[in-house]
Amino acid sequence: MIKQPIKTLIVEDDPADFVLVKQSLLKSERHRYQIRHIAEFSEASEALYGDDYDLVLLDYFLGHHSGLELLQQARQSQLSKPIIVMTGNNSPELDDMLMKEGAADFIPKDELSTSLLDRSIRHAIERKEAELEIAELVRRDPLTGLGNRNIFEEHMELAIARAKRTRSKLAVLFLDLDRFKDINDSLGHHVGDLLLTLVGERLRRSVRKSDFVARIGGDEFTVLLDNVEDSENVTRIVEKIAREMQRPAPVSNTTLDITVSIGVAIFPENGELAIELMQKADMALYESKARGAGNYHFFTDRLQAQLIHGLETEKELRHALRKQEFELYYQPQIDLETEAIVGLEALIRWNRPDGQVMSPAVFIPVAVRSGLIVPMGQWVIEAACQQIQLWERAGIHIPVSVNVSPRQLKYQGFLDQVLQCTRHYQIRPGMLELELTEEALIENGFSHSDTLTSLRKSGIRIAIDDFGTGYSSMRYLREFPLDRIKIDKSFVSEDGVKGLREPAITHSIISLAQGLNLTVVAEGVETREQKRQLQRQNCRVCQGFLYYKPLRVDELEPILREQGISNKNNGSR
Repeated sequence: MIKQPIKTLIVEDDPADFVLVKQSLLKSERHRYQIRHIAEFSEASEALYGDDYDLVLLDYFLGHHSGLELLQQARQSQLSKPIIVMTGNNSPELDDMLMKEGAADFIPKDELSTSLLDRSIRHAIERKEAELEIAELVRRDPLTGLGNRNIFEEHMELAIARAKRTRSKLAVLFLDLDRFKDINDSLGHHVGDLLLTLVGERLRRSVRKSDFVARIGGDEFTVLLDNVEDSENVTRIVEKIAREMQRPAPVSNTTLDITVSIGVAIFPENGELAIELMQKADMALYESKARGAGNYHFFTDRLQAQLIHGLETEKELRHALRKQEFELYYQPQIDLETEAIVGLEALIRWNRPDGQVMSPAVFIPVAVRSGLIVPMGQWVIEAACQQIQLWERAGIHIPVSVNVSPRQLKYQGFLDQVLQCTRHYQIRPGMLELELTEEALIENGFSHSDTLTSLRKSGIRIAIDDFGTGYSSMRYLREFPLDRIKIDKSFVSEDGVKGLREPAITHSIISLAQGLNLTVVAEGVETREQKRQLQRQNCRVCQGFLYYKPLRVDELEPILREQGISNKNNGSR
């Protein structure tokens, strides 16, 4: 129950309707309401920017204006307070339109009651609070308080645009604590966490206020040096950071001697795109570590040659597509209560002519950059559909998820290819699921909405993969036709940690998904303790090495038959 009075802004130009709404609120036994009434559109337009209300009850018809205009204004201004629309027009089309514009709920006036208002207001406020909590959690590193990868990339994009306008330089630094794993293993993760916090503080002190520091994972930090004069200027800052890090580090009941390895890339010499500069700074970091602890290294021509090697990989990938050198492995998804297999994720592997089985982590980045991800992705969908059909004919009924890249989703013929494939292999509704990253959804705004709607109408499920690692927008969860959220493994597991790595984030994501009637899958579950914690948070499905690694078809089929996967498992998850 919400204990404080709910400050409610009622925008209603009909005096009789206002009295009706007000009386309904004042009859509530669950909540207390502090009511402010506005009748004019212009006054309401200004009031939206205030901070003296928790929620808006908005009449759809406001004289010559409509509530839709206020909704659009609130969305464009990124206002965070929930807005519930009331109207005498009880049509599904209007309901859909209002929800797409960001309305928290839609209430027909002829159904207005105290209980309905109470329930709608409570759900709207709780859902908005969960959205804001998740938005903040996924942009900040909870341990150090620094930004995470998401916000760092945002700052980079802005800084690069500014540098282009002013013809200035900037530098990207990747930093890695040397021998951090040894510290964790010998002194424990508590000491490791304290050390990471100390390193974050020292980094902030070592750079200017205009620079930006982030922790992007584990013991890896990044620094954006804005408006630097030249490489000598960058070198001085890098050496200052290195000296600061080499000072004795008092942590818990001990003092540690630490060093960092640093990789550097400079704009515009080493690239003009954020992702390119980060890639090159990361390559320079690995070169630095190869030279021994406490070193730093700038991106060089030799490292550029390694990028050229990527072009060779691209050539080999084209040959592999022609020669059908790819194979699908399948990782089971597990019901946490019964520990039964309830689904599979299809994962591509490359069987090279030299006998090596290549992980997608090696070749997918090259495929994305070259555009080969489109035909490769189509091959994956077709191979998965073919396998579903083979299993169905053999009496094995199990849903399969397939990953779809942003570039693949943007391909003009994507929808037709997928629908043609499902028709050809007679895929039943619910048996195929497409997993999209947040990047894939957000990259082109809502231009994909019709595509996803058509896919869902044909019985294909839609999931967001690696949720929380991209530019999370709760609006997309509400407005895209989605079925599931997959919690990224970076929030679930970490080397040497038995419990959940980020329990606050997993709990927030699960709660938000439940509020939106979306199911959840937790990726990367490796320990029984992680399983138990996820169960306590009401997560029902997981996948990870605790149960199964990705398996070939011949390894998987005996397991499916042993578990009796048949008509009882018909695609409902």
